[in-house]
Amino acid sequence: MTRWVPTKKEKYGVAIYNYDSRDETELSLQIGDTVHILETYEGWYRGYTHRRKARKGIFPASYIQLKEATVEGKGQHETVIPNELPLVQEVTTTLREWSSIWRHLYVINNREMFSRVRNMMYDLIEWRSQILSGTLPQDELKELKQKVTAKIDYGNRILDLDLVVRDEDGNILDPDQSSTISLFRAHEVALKRIEERIQEEKSQKHNIDINRQAKFAATPSFSLFVTLKNVVCKIGEDAEVLMSLYDPIKSKFISENYLVRWASSGLPKDIDRLNNLRAVFTDLGSKDLKREKISFVCQIVRVGRMELKDNNTKKSTTGLRRPFGVAVMDVTDIITGKVDDEDKQHFIPFQPLALDDAIRHKQLNISSRFSSRVAGENDFLQTVINKVITAKEINHKGQGKLQNNNIMILLQCLLLKL
Repeated sequence: MTRWVPTKKEKYGVAIYNYDSRDETELSLQIGDTVHILETYEGWYRGYTHRRKARKGIFPASYIQLKEATVEGKGQHETVIPNELPLVQEVTTTLREWSSIWRHLYVINNREMFSRVRNMMYDLIEWRSQILSGTLPQDELKELKQKVTAKIDYGNRILDLDLVVRDEDGNILDPDQSSTISLFRAHEVALKRIEERIQEEKSQKHNIDINRQAKFAATPSFSLFVTLKNVVCKIGEDAEVLMSLYDPIKSKFISENYLVRWASSGLPKDIDRLNNLRAVFTDLGSKDLKREKISFVCQIVRVGRMELKDNNTKKSTTGLRRPFGVAVMDVTDIITGKVDDEDKQHFIPFQPLALDDAIRHKQLNISSRFSSRVAGENDFLQTVINKVITAKEINHKGQGKLQNNNIMILLQCLLLKL
């Protein structure tokens, strides 16, 4: 029978996979565990982990990545010393210790501390990789070493772990080779440095909170909640209704479009949204409150034939998007909070684009309070909107009333302060 053979070169390694023991002879492993290998046999190792030296067992060799190490002593007194920089070993040990605390913070749902520990661990992992790369010049390596030791000491302090006493270069002091007085003085210096770092971080966080509160107070955020109740649109074809906010003074849109597809039957294309046509125009701040005027613009686009009068179905082309009308409602008072009646419903008549007179009078009964001049279909959109606004101001008589065969939209508006 083949016996277990003591290892000669395969003495030290790191677990690269988790392994759950199946019986008492096997050793459970977690990713990152360092192991001292004693014997080997047909793809298996026997040894122990450095975090539980008293527990020995066997584990798969394929789960271990071997590392170079120096072996001191023999038999029961055998010890292995990894051939890594002391700082790299310290970072590895620190990450392993912090990871268990990190998991506990997740379990108890301490989100703030969980995020802080996670960020510190990410920093240490990144810096450890830079040190192991061996490509850093001496000055950068020295600077990075100071950053790593400062991060470790700071993390141990906020996690209530033991404070590591170091010299001026960041090296851990050996208590067997340092006097008690020098250890005490080094401990005082380290503690003072960490406390200053903690107070500085608290001060920075406090200033950030103050600045954030001042910024929010100076630039409050608002949203305009719009509920589309109904669209009276007897075009005879499908239509698209695009709604957005518009600054008539600067002639530019200040929001994206809210699109509703309306069928020729007079109902929404998506019938399931019949009573659920709602939109929120967000991120309205103090700059918007200072605008002289804000308009709610509705554009209606018919989808169908090139010309409405084209009744020859054989020659007609369908599916074309053609501009049909524009409606404008002044919402300045709603935005500024002067009007706060969330139950009020608004009727907005449409100004049609230029069509043939016969078709226009057949399809639309234009309200007399509009100017007889109709905006041209080939005009720029801003020009059309400005013409509609001008016509409403000249012929203003309050909110329009629903009339026969008119193109109108019925909606509710509500200002939300965030």
